[in-house]
Amino acid sequence: MKKKNQLSWLMRLQRLPQSAAQWISTQYRRIPQKARFLIASFIFAALTTLFASHFPLTVVPAYRSGEVAVTDIVVPADLIARIEARIGSTPVRLSGNPVLLHAGEIITADKLPLIETIRNYQLAQRNPKRLLGLLALVSLMFFALYKSALASQSSRLGPRTAFWVASSALMIQTFIVRIGMFGASVLGTRPEAMQFGGIFEFGFAIPFAACALVLSLLIGSQAALVAGLMSAILVGFTAPSGMAFVAFAMGGSVTAIYSVQRYKTRNGIIIASTAVGCVNVLMGLAAILIAEQTWSWQRILGGVMAGLVGAVLTAGAASFAIPVYESAFDILTDMKLLELSNADNPLLQQLAIRTPGTNHHSFMVAVLAEAAAKAIGANALLARTGCLYHDIGKLSAPNMYIENQKGGPNPHDTRPAISSAKIIASHVSQGIEMAREANLPSQIIDFIPQHHGTRVLAYFYHKAKAQAEARGELVNIEDFRYPGPKPQTREAVILMLADGAEAAVRSLDEQTPENIQAIVKKIADTVVSDGQLDESNVTMRELTMIRECLINTLINVYHDRISYPGFNPPSEGEKADEAEKQLQSAELSSSAVAGQ
Repeated sequence: MKKKNQLSWLMRLQRLPQSAAQWISTQYRRIPQKARFLIASFIFAALTTLFASHFPLTVVPAYRSGEVAVTDIVVPADLIARIEARIGSTPVRLSGNPVLLHAGEIITADKLPLIETIRNYQLAQRNPKRLLGLLALVSLMFFALYKSALASQSSRLGPRTAFWVASSALMIQTFIVRIGMFGASVLGTRPEAMQFGGIFEFGFAIPFAACALVLSLLIGSQAALVAGLMSAILVGFTAPSGMAFVAFAMGGSVTAIYSVQRYKTRNGIIIASTAVGCVNVLMGLAAILIAEQTWSWQRILGGVMAGLVGAVLTAGAASFAIPVYESAFDILTDMKLLELSNADNPLLQQLAIRTPGTNHHSFMVAVLAEAAAKAIGANALLARTGCLYHDIGKLSAPNMYIENQKGGPNPHDTRPAISSAKIIASHVSQGIEMAREANLPSQIIDFIPQHHGTRVLAYFYHKAKAQAEARGELVNIEDFRYPGPKPQTREAVILMLADGAEAAVRSLDEQTPENIQAIVKKIADTVVSDGQLDESNVTMRELTMIRECLINTLINVYHDRISYPGFNPPSEGEKADEAEKQLQSAELSSSAVAGQ
């Protein structure tokens, strides 16, 4: 019995973490979504407040002269930094090891005032009023950050997700600054490091611009600028020389944001960090002037070197954080899109080998969509990449699509129209399945069903309708519609129009500018009248710009070329003349032979 009880308890203990996780998850889901959002936001704000403050975990007891120290009495590094910021140097008693007394030593009269200074400083940092005021300020910052995320209209992620990315980055940035200031304070008290500068100069090595750079690459410049300015303001509560470091952090953050707008190459971060390094040098000199620090070549050189180190650390922090955020929040950066659009991608390789006609069609649609997206200010790289993958479902049955039949027999000629329609429409579901197996981002997968929306397969519908009318039957048009959904984004709308326009223009007998213009306008009007754009945020002005851009691009693609004599195949008339000449030559040859 004892062994059975022991085994039972062991099994319960093994299941305890899983059971606890399930219970927590269940209880969390019971909380309303808005309440969960507010609770999580408050936690982020509270942690940011804690990191921005100098909240001490312990307070030095109130000692009297002659008493024995219970624990080691250490001068807080941030207090040393503030003293140095006021008097321009570290007091002799605090230089080197900042430990005033070890546990068991007797409190002397000469050290008692400094112990009281430490205690009063720690009590001031623990003042609830100060913490509440700082929490209120940080909460207002988070509210402004949320509004900025809503207004950013990032095509990479939703507004609420953008807020979580920005708020977590701001919180982590504040923590990094807090740790960095502590490290600078400790380093500034070491005799071997003091020859290169003090706490003030070593503070320039902190990567103040990391948050702004990361958010600029992940979300956009608008939210990044707001978060960068907020981060710079919070630096003023952490750094000893508040305004000097606020100016230093603000300069680096603004430079990081506008030195790299889009993350299209791996050296984008390097370019941004180089610009940040140059600005750090200039802002470091400005900060020394603002803080009225004593000038010396050693301190200036130390500040310059520290500013350059800060730029390198900014690049390192951004390079580490961006892949983490990409994975955690499913963010589709421009660099990821470029990797997906590489022709060496396995799916694109299969598309080129097994469905060359579909591959060429997808490439042409990508060219059209990219130009149209640039015309209306949409994400051109996202539109282009989505076009390359929108027809991957045709890999399941390449010969069922006319562009891959190479002039051979068409299997649909012997099939019922309804069967053909189901086969053609199935490339949507097949494409989604293939995309998920290939772990494509959800933003790319969305292009596959949305580029057809709920449009009717017109060719097979009219074929079935004609056959049914001959038999006196009716056809349900809903049986010939794609499953949808309708386009949700501007990029998906562009793909729908570009896909239809490219296929229709290719089917024309004569691709003259007039014919191209007429058929593209007809396709756009049909899409609008069918209600396919009702769920998107595209405007009529943007729709007109998309249509005109498609027309101009297709006219340029199908432009006229001069004939090259001797390189063009003969026309029908020339073939007839040549045949007649050969016949006459043969008759003359036979007459000559007969005469001999």
